Amino acid sequence: MMEKNTQDMELLSKAMETFNSASSSLLVYYSALEEKVKLLTQEVEHKKQQLDSILDSIDMGVIFFDTSGSVTLINKAAQSLLGVRAKDIVGNTGICAEVKGEMIIPENAKPFAALTSETDVLDQSGNSIGRALIFKDITRLQELEAENERNRRLTAMGELVLKIAHEVRNPLGSIELFASLIYEDLKGSRQAEYATRISDSVRSLVNTLDNMLRYSRGIAPRFSEASFSDTISELRAEFAEMMDTKSIELVYETGLDPSKCVISMDKGLMRQALINVFLNSMQAMPDGGRISVSTSRDADNNFVISIKDTGSGMDSETAAKMFEPFFSTKDRGTGLGMSITRNVVEAHKGSIRVDSRQGAGTELTITLPAQ
Repeated sequence: MMEKNTQDMELLSKAMETFNSASSSLLVYYSALEEKVKLLTQEVEHKKQQLDSILDSIDMGVIFFDTSGSVTLINKAAQSLLGVRAKDIVGNTGICAEVKGEMIIPENAKPFAALTSETDVLDQSGNSIGRALIFKDITRLQELEAENERNRRLTAMGELVLKIAHEVRNPLGSIELFASLIYEDLKGSRQAEYATRISDSVRSLVNTLDNMLRYSRGIAPRFSEASFSDTISELRAEFAEMMDTKSIELVYETGLDPSKCVISMDKGLMRQALINVFLNSMQAMPDGGRISVSTSRDADNNFVISIKDTGSGMDSETAAKMFEPFFSTKDRGTGLGMSITRNVVEAHKGSIRVDSRQGAGTELTITLPAQ
């Protein structure tokens, strides 16, 4: 009996050892399993954060609906485009917007043109788990396409205008020449005044064509030594009749030695720049006045040209826009004259400054670098 009890105790002891060993193994396995689940959970969370970051970094709106039609995901681009917040829309069955053709009309944001795509999302077994709506704002793209088409048409129109300008310029030169000859033959008569007006109008039109051609071609100076004083004298003689009829006096003053007035410049371009300034001043003096031109050298030996008129002057806002292309205060002006003048001066590595007040005239100061 005692022997049997001893055997039973040994069996029980072995069973307990086996149970304890199995329990220890189970605890180790459970601990390992728990650690693996933790790692897998971290990996899933990391991948979810990566997916959220990717979705939030793209400029396309992405909305995911589950099989019941409820929104379960909406990225930042979609929130911004639709004017909504994720916390207000997730769990709802609507997106607070209406899709009409290529337009999306949000309730809380500005309508925009969009490319849209809606597709079913399948799991690995091929079963549908919902659908995704993807859309991209193409408003800017449409604007660029429209702008490109407009530029293409303007380019074609510009090429046509330049061809016409070339064809028209030569006959205008002939008209101006014959008008001058008629003026000489009829000098002193009323008809001579008509010839002068024809000549003035043709000269103004030729100058407009020259500005258009220079603006389209760009400005590339060909430098040579030339006397600025001689250039002014030539222009004064060229504009004498026009200024006389308008009661405008052109005065040139300089205290410089003639050799100091010889500078390196593109004479043709500089003539064009000065013509634009003179015409601008004349238009500011419909009742007559005075244009004073003076030259000097500054402390750094730069050549300084001052052109001052007694015209109506400008306010600060108009003066600030004076050199902008196509800006004009005149109904029929092209707005290229003063822009061309600035470009010519800058092509000579110089600078131009305007000082004007309403009712007090305008002064332009051109500074050309020392040779």
